[in-house]
Amino acid sequence: MGTITEVEEIKEFHFHLYWLSTSRRGLNDAETLLDLIEKKNAEGFFVAKPLRVNPTPVGPHPMSSCEVWVPIEYFGKFYGWVAQMRPSTVSLMIHPLSRHQLLDHTDRVAFMGPSAPLNVETLQPPVTEHSPAQYPELGLGYSAKS
Repeated sequence: MGTITEVEEIKEFHFHLYWLSTSRRGLNDAETLLDLIEKKNAEGFFVAKPLRVNPTPVGPHPMSSCEVWVPIEYFGKFYGWVAQMRPSTVSLMIHPLSRHQLLDHTDRVAFMGPSAPLNVETLQPPVTEHSPAQYPELGLGYSAKS
């Protein structure tokens, strides 16, 4: 993939929920899990922001999916919670958000549940100048005040 000469601090992550596109139960279980994530978010239990549901493969993701953004401040709490709440019909692909999009989706990826091969040809290999801050209005992750 390339030689990394400097370690950067990772402050944001994506948890991608995966389920079989042909599975009605998988979709229902994923929607239920997303509803629970939204509820726990609203209660202030953690900060985790689900994005749109993709009913078919999109980008590097080989099956139906939904991306959930989690800042470093809530990584442990969200990881522990979702490890216990994840239905068996839903896998999670977890990766950091750094300046190295291709590495984040290959060498730095982890799965909870069965893994799935990614179509990495859709990813941009060049390294970006800055880490990709998402939801700066929350003041978490890369947008946190130092």
